[in-house]
Amino acid sequence: MELLTTITTNIAHVGIELLEIAAMGILLFGSGKTVWMLIRHKPHVTLSLTRFMNIALIIMLCAEIVRLVLVRTPLELAIVAGMVVLHGAISFLISWEVDREHSHDKERATSEQSDQEDVLL
Repeated sequence: MELLTTITTNIAHVGIELLEIAAMGILLFGSGKTVWMLIRHKPHVTLSLTRFMNIALIIMLCAEIVRLVLVRTPLELAIVAGMVVLHGAISFLISWEVDREHSHDKERATSEQSDQEDVLL
């Protein structure tokens, strides 16, 4: 039984590290892409970055869930639960920002369309 616990713990540690490395890679790639978009004056820069951040946070949340396997004390459980709540709050804020950006784009498209119709009349 002790061998199984050791194997499970080692697998969980490796999985957590791999998930955190993947999340960091996504953040770095997304940041680089966003800087490139800024340099080239592309639209939707904020939307692009928030999407990458959201994906990275979801992967980091997966790492926290795997970390629950390793919890041994109530204090560790409270720490992991706090981290999960924090990740959830940040994900909510990012989703809100994405929705706000979408609605802003729709309003801009509607106003541009009405401006074009005014010019044609």
